[in-house]
Amino acid sequence: MTLEKLKEEYRDSDVCMGEMLLSMPADGLSIEEAFELAIAAKKWADGDRFYRSINDGEPEEL
Repeated sequence: MTLEKLKEEYRDSDVCMGEMLLSMPADGLSIEEAFELAIAAKKWADGDRFYRSINDGEPEEL
């Protein structure tokens, strides 16, 4: 699964990106790769912004 494939499927779909991500297989992807793909897809489709904070440090945008 790639971001380009997700974009193509999303354009032909009537559901939100979150629902589509839940229904698409992540075959061949590691947990980290699937997470990064989901973040990229939500940023692209919905304009979402994601942050992480390590050890209560300053939030860093992903």
